[in-house]
Amino acid sequence: MTWGQFTRLFLDRYIPPSQREELRFQFEQLQQGQMFMTDYEARLSELSRHALMILPSEAERVQRFVAGLPSGIQDSVDRELEMGTSYQLVVEIARRIEGYLQRGREQMQQDKSVRYSGEFRGAPAGGRGQFRRVQPSRSPYPAPPPPRGAPA
Repeated sequence: MTWGQFTRLFLDRYIPPSQREELRFQFEQLQQGQMFMTDYEARLSELSRHALMILPSEAERVQRFVAGLPSGIQDSVDRELEMGTSYQLVVEIARRIEGYLQRGREQMQQDKSVRYSGEFRGAPAGGRGQFRRVQPSRSPYPAPPPPRGAPA
């Protein structure tokens, strides 16, 4: 018995066709999204067992992996598709790019927090800053004259 025959018999026996169709659909729709690269690659490999007819060659497996990557990583890995790079090497390249991007985001966050973590130099609370109003010591209006005949 060949491996292909064994796999087919095993799947027919333990995974119903409706469930295989659902898994194949999940495989076709899989995107990295918020997953780490290792989790995405593991999920893609797990689901690819149910889509053997879709990925008969290594090149198609690489193409499917790259298609599910975010555009920033995908653009960097596209060249590997044309060069015929192996699946494992493309996965490793994508992991490294993800690491570079993550470190870049962390550095930006760190730079922001350093830049904005100083003392606030605006006006103090209550409007008592450089341009505060000075309360006059006397009324800006003249006092009314005393009534006629009243002592002065």
